[in-house]
Amino acid sequence: MSLEQSNPLVTVYIPTFNRVELLKRAVESVRQQTYQNLEIIIVDDCSNDGTHEYLEEISKQDSRIRYFIKEKNSGACVSRNIAIENAKGEFITGLDDDDYFEENRINHFMNKWETKDNNTKVLYSLYRRKTKKGISQPLSTFKKIFLKKKVSANDLLYFFYTGNQIFTETRLMENNLFDSDMPAWQDFECFYRLLKNNICYAELVINESYIVDISHPHERISTKKCSNILLAFNFFCEKHNLSLMQLNLLECHLFNYPNITIKKNKILKRFLFKPSILDFKRLLGVKVI
Repeated sequence: MSLEQSNPLVTVYIPTFNRVELLKRAVESVRQQTYQNLEIIIVDDCSNDGTHEYLEEISKQDSRIRYFIKEKNSGACVSRNIAIENAKGEFITGLDDDDYFEENRINHFMNKWETKDNNTKVLYSLYRRKTKKGISQPLSTFKKIFLKKKVSANDLLYFFYTGNQIFTETRLMENNLFDSDMPAWQDFECFYRLLKNNICYAELVINESYIVDISHPHERISTKKCSNILLAFNFFCEKHNLSLMQLNLLECHLFNYPNITIKKNKILKRFLFKPSILDFKRLLGVKVI
């Protein structure tokens, strides 16, 4: 029997804070999924913009929605953990309140889970960006041929392939919660730790089913000051006792943050580890986003 036929419950968690109109869009994108056996857990970080009233109303309209309201503001990391610890789904995935799903996202994950390798315990997808100019086009079929389709924890040190949302079994997330002591990179550190602790892989779902919205005036959850990024880098290195090679790979994640300089010998070592046009441009002094 396929997963879709057995119809397991999937939890989607959404942390939110003071952007109720964007939250409404995010929630509707989950409610309208073609795969319908879902629960939606929304955790509010002590908003004062009408979010509480919306949550009360929408949870009455849709029994699949549960919500938690925190008594004090403590960040998205804590919010995600509250949702994960209260999840009832066999599987789980996340959504930031300013982003949204395409209607087949959960279906794509469920179908991929049926065909994944046995040593794969995490799925992730491609995404598109929404800017003031519109939504970016999907990658061409030709470019998708060259994408890395399966990654390990060590691969994430080279590049954050999974992005900020994954699909996995809820029990694995419960055993690998987000670290609220991390000043930044909480999703990166969490997914790295999950893959490392379980000695497993993450596989790519080719479909671009997640829309990252950077067109709005609100600060994104992932936006952090450079000082926090450097603290997170050092915290990560110490927590995971990285080797020199691993540290060199991770340090190149800092390249595109403003006012952080990476020595060319670090980029060269990364290039020698895995040659890429991106690092070749960096060695020439070109800032690459």
